[in-house]
Amino acid sequence: MLSVRSRRFRVLTLAIVALLILAILYQRGPLSSSTWLPTWQSVQSPKTHKPQTLRPSLDLPSEYTPKPSDSQWCQERFGVKFLENARASSVSYCTPTSPSFSCFWSTTTEERHDAMCHGRGATYDAGESKFRLGCRLRDLSPEELEKDTPRVPDNLTQYWYDTGPGQVFNKAVLLDANSRIQGSRTTSILVKREGPGNLWHVLMELLSLSWTLDVLQISADPTSQQPYLSPAAAPSTQVIFLDEYEDGPFVDMWRLFAKMPIRRIHELNGSEPATDIIIPFSGGSNTLWQGDWVKLDCRESALVKAFVSRVLHLYDVPTPPRSKADVVAKFIRRTNTRKLINETELIASAKRAVPHLNIEIVDFAEFSFAEQLKIVRETDLLIGVHGAGLTHTMFLPPGSAVVEILPGDFAHMGFRNLAQLLGHRYHRTHAKMHGDASGDSQWQFDAVEMEEDQFVRLIDGAVRSLYNNGIRTYDAV
Repeated sequence: MLSVRSRRFRVLTLAIVALLILAILYQRGPLSSSTWLPTWQSVQSPKTHKPQTLRPSLDLPSEYTPKPSDSQWCQERFGVKFLENARASSVSYCTPTSPSFSCFWSTTTEERHDAMCHGRGATYDAGESKFRLGCRLRDLSPEELEKDTPRVPDNLTQYWYDTGPGQVFNKAVLLDANSRIQGSRTTSILVKREGPGNLWHVLMELLSLSWTLDVLQISADPTSQQPYLSPAAAPSTQVIFLDEYEDGPFVDMWRLFAKMPIRRIHELNGSEPATDIIIPFSGGSNTLWQGDWVKLDCRESALVKAFVSRVLHLYDVPTPPRSKADVVAKFIRRTNTRKLINETELIASAKRAVPHLNIEIVDFAEFSFAEQLKIVRETDLLIGVHGAGLTHTMFLPPGSAVVEILPGDFAHMGFRNLAQLLGHRYHRTHAKMHGDASGDSQWQFDAVEMEEDQFVRLIDGAVRSLYNNGIRTYDAV
């Protein structure tokens, strides 16, 4: 039992400890309840709880949904209807026990059936230098024969410059009824190019490949009910060139769709992994060729615009703000054929005579393709003698203008129709041919000659058509 003195000592000790604690708390701040008491929520009278209702997702009136204004004919060649028609025309050519090879058909001209094809689980046969597909060809059904369904490989079309699905198939694909379909780790796009150097021809091939891959992405493989191709497959997709051409200045654009290194078929060996193969629509089948010699009344192209967007994204090319003052014009210099005689003097005359014109001569051959795109995206008015340089019409900013100088009585309509599809203003004139060439190909080689007054009036009309474009505003006359 504790003595009285011990109890007093213990109480005194506890009191001293308590005073020390209070002193420490006081130094930290005022002793409000918020600093040391539990923070209980105040008790309030219950409120009536209203159940939360989900707001319905309401669509805009149908008038706000863009509808193609072009004719059905135009939509089937330059709009998404082209992709939908190709998707609806797929044919699987192998028996149900070996469903490895399908083709998609496009009929936009009475002259031919254009094709693109997909093969599943191919192995590379180094001895044959071909991809071997496990496929036993089946007989076409009476309904297919009645619809004039093309046969493969006999009816796979071939085009100029030894290109097209027929050429690709014959050079690089074997259908083997005794081969097994392998599980694929990659996708291989088989390409036989027309050549590496002409921008128009290269872009026709790339556009056709772009549309091929779009068709595969919106089409279900009947064996898996999944799309034939997914955008996620790009890192495991490769382009394989079957031709012997050099890479050329535009080869990087083939990487739009395939992130693996570009290869040549002679570089492959027997250790290649199993792969799906794609035979794309040919550049020669591209529907833009159908407007080569005839005036088209087609004013929209979702297909071309989507491709342009992909190219600009690949090269990371922005569109700078429009000039507030002058119309920025670029004249395309040609150094070999179809040169404009005295072009420097003619352009100097236009500079003096046409108000609000900032014009420069550009030789695209001196620039990389990425640099060419940057130049074009800063251009309001593109001017040139007929040639591949005017293909850059495709990459002009919206609401631009194009001037084409045609040699002699040459009546090419390709750039006119392309400009119209993209909403650009188009101006043309014909110039006298000046040279020693003769015959039907004279227009390809001879220089062209224009009077100063003719050239100035041509440029003046094109520039004035842009006076009230964007944030620029001038009186037209």
